[in-house]
Amino acid sequence: MKMFNQLRNAKILSLSCVILAAVSFTSCDKNDDENVDTDSASVRITNAVEGSLSQEVYVGGTKLNTSAVAYGETSNYIQTASGDNKTVQFRNVGSSSANVSFNVDLDDDKYYSLYYAGNADAKTYVVAEDDRKAPTAGKAKVRFIHLASAVQSNVDLGVSATSKLFTDVAYKAVTTYKEVDANTKMYLYAAGQANAVLDLDTKVQAGKIYTIYVSGSTALTLRYRVIAEN
Repeated sequence: MKMFNQLRNAKILSLSCVILAAVSFTSCDKNDDENVDTDSASVRITNAVEGSLSQEVYVGGTKLNTSAVAYGETSNYIQTASGDNKTVQFRNVGSSSANVSFNVDLDDDKYYSLYYAGNADAKTYVVAEDDRKAPTAGKAKVRFIHLASAVQSNVDLGVSATSKLFTDVAYKAVTTYKEVDANTKMYLYAAGQANAVLDLDTKVQAGKIYTIYVSGSTALTLRYRVIAEN
C-alpha cells in the first residue's frame, strides 16, 4: 500500500508539472502577443507630376513602396507604422535625394493618400485622409483634387454647367466626398464658367468610393484620373 501511494503521488506530481508547464507556456505566448506593436496606418502613393521619373517614397527613412510609381499611376495601399510627425520623402527611383520632403501625422487604422504634385520647376505634395465609409445603396461616393499646375486658378467640377458638385476648388485643394448616381459623367470648368474645359468620362459604379484628380503642366496636356478606393 505504501508503494502504491508513492506511485500515485509521483503521478500526481508529474501531472501537476505538465499542467504548470503548459500554463506557463500559454502565459508566455499571450504576453508576447500583447507586446507586438500592431499600430499601423495604410498609405497609397500617386504620382501627378507630368514628365517626372517614377517615384519611391520613404517614410522615416524606410522605403515604403517596392515598385516605383510612374506619372499617372497610383499604388495599392501599403501598411506602415503609425505615429506623429513622420518624415516623408518622394525620390526618383534609385536616388538618395528627395524631390520633396514633408512631415505628416499617421493615425492608427486610418487610410491616407500621398500625392506627388507640381511640375518640373516647382515640386510639391498633397496629403489626404481617405474616408472608407460605404456610400448609400445605389450610389457612388466621389471627391475631387485639383493637381493641374497648368491651371492654378480655381476650378469647378460638375455634371453640367448648372449642376456642379464642387465649386471654386483651389490648386492643391482636396474636397469633401459627395454621393452621385452610378455612371455619372462629369466635366471640369473654370470657376464660375459654363463652358467645360475637360470632359471626364468617369462612369463611376454604385457602392464604390473614388478620388478624381486633374493634372498637367500645360493646357494641352491636361488630363484626369479616376482612382477607386475600395
